[in-house]
Order: sequence, then structure tokens, then C-alpha cells
Amino acid sequence: MIGHSIVLLGGPDSGKTNYISRLWLALNSKKLTLVAPRNPVDIQYVEGGAAHILSGVFAPRSDTNSRPDDLTLEIPVRLASDRDGEEVLISVPDVSGELWKEAIQRGDVSHEWMETLKQASGALLFVRVLSNSNVTPLDWVNAAEYLSWAGEGAPTDENGDEILIPTQVALCEMLRFLDETLERVNGTPPKVAVLITAWDLVDKDRSLGGPTAYLKEEFPLFAGRLLDCSTLDVRTFGVSIVGGDFEDPAFTAEFHEGVMDEMGYVVVEDPESGVQIIHDVTLPVAWVVEPLFEHA
Repeated sequence: MIGHSIVLLGGPDSGKTNYISRLWLALNSKKLTLVAPRNPVDIQYVEGGAAHILSGVFAPRSDTNSRPDDLTLEIPVRLASDRDGEEVLISVPDVSGELWKEAIQRGDVSHEWMETLKQASGALLFVRVLSNSNVTPLDWVNAAEYLSWAGEGAPTDENGDEILIPTQVALCEMLRFLDETLERVNGTPPKVAVLITAWDLVDKDRSLGGPTAYLKEEFPLFAGRLLDCSTLDVRTFGVSIVGGDFEDPAFTAEFHEGVMDEMGYVVVEDPESGVQIIHDVTLPVAWVVEPLFEHA
């Protein structure tokens, strides 16, 4: 069995913990693109999050004081289409969004998490629709303060308050971290799946345009950086882990009456078929680890 590590990156409230918890439920169902042929030794990390989702609430944020080993799902997976195929052991560490926020603000990643990045050969990069933690672009006054900053600590404005980095700038910086650290397997560009979570909150007209168009509208700087990135293999997905919002009582009631395997979906874009909705939340991970099965 081949070992393969993929890392999750994203700021606070970007959907990482909920996605990985929902991923475990999907893998364990053994009905989708990727399946878990057997249980991992320790799934305590995702059991709590999965229990929250099954009860009709989203999982709380990750502990900001956790070490990489504390927030890592290690599980063997294989392609559902190949019952006798090789298994790949994926190790998925979930770095707290607060830790990434701190790292971007101060330009410093802890040694432990940097080593985790260096051992990974693929990544999932998260941004959430309508998150209160998303930071809008800087105004001209703060931009001048930020661009003129040099020294230790985070930049501050004229009142001494810390200037928050816009979300799209933080995403570009996280992409840079990945580009500089991800392992090159057999010399091929590492795969990075950009997951736009809570896709069910995107209005109908905009959702028809697909994830790439959404990024261009909401995070044009980051969308442009993706187009200019030739050293990473990047693909953008829209993701709704359960297909709706648990804050909506009507949806929550529908969720409890539904079938878990049919709840949640991924939005993909195909040059020939256009924008498609597929009820398989394992697709982004399957795409990232696909080269490992090819070389198994």
C-alpha cells in the first residue's frame, strides 16, 4: 500500500473540518468514486464532526492549539471501480484556519506544519461562500499602510490596529506555500483542488456560471493567479457537503428524512459538458490522488 499525504489549507470558517468529516461518511458508505475498504485505526478526529453532521448541525472549528498528528485522518482508500486495485493510504492533516491566518499575517509557518507541507504531494485549498471571516479588499488608505510596512509582527494602521490581509491575498499566499513545498511525484506538477464550500448559498443565476466564474467575480486576484500558475495542476470545485444550510429549519427537516448518500454534491466544470452537479463529495480527493493509483 502506497502512502500519500494531502494537506488542507484555508482560513477560519472556510469549511475544512466539515468537509473532512463528511468525506469520512462518504468513504465509509462504499458507494462513491473513492471507498474505504476498511476502517483506519484511529478515527476519533472525524467521528465527532461526523456525529454533528448526522444530527443536523455543522461541526465546530478545529482546535487552534493542536499538533499535526492530532488533526489527521489516515485512511486506506481505493477506487470503487477497481475492487482488486491497489490501496492508497491517505494522510489528511487539517491545519486550523486560525493558524493559517496567523501564518499569513506574520509570514511565519511553524516548523511542524512546514514539515507536514513538505511531506504532502497534493492539497485541498478552501474558501467559503459568504463567510463572515472573509476579508474584503483593502481600501487605498490601508493599502498604503500595508505596502509600506517592513519589520516584525503584523502591519498596523494609523490607529495601531492590525490590518487584516484580504482573503484573496491570503489565498494567493497559501498557493505560494504549496508551490514551494509540495512534493513532486515522478516529476509531475502536484495537484491542488480549490474547494468553494457552502456552494448551496450561491444564488441560482451565479451558480449556473460554475466555480471558476464565481472566483473571477468574488476573488479576481486569486482567480488570475490560478490562471498564471503553471507549476501546479489546479482544478476548482464547488462543494456543498449536505446540499443545504442547517440554519434553515425546512432543509434540516428534509435532511433528517433523506438518504445521506444523496445529500451533498460537487460542482465540476467540463469543456464539453459544461457545469455539472455530481452527488459525490469524494471527487476532489479522488482527483488529487489519481496519479498515485496510476503508478501503483
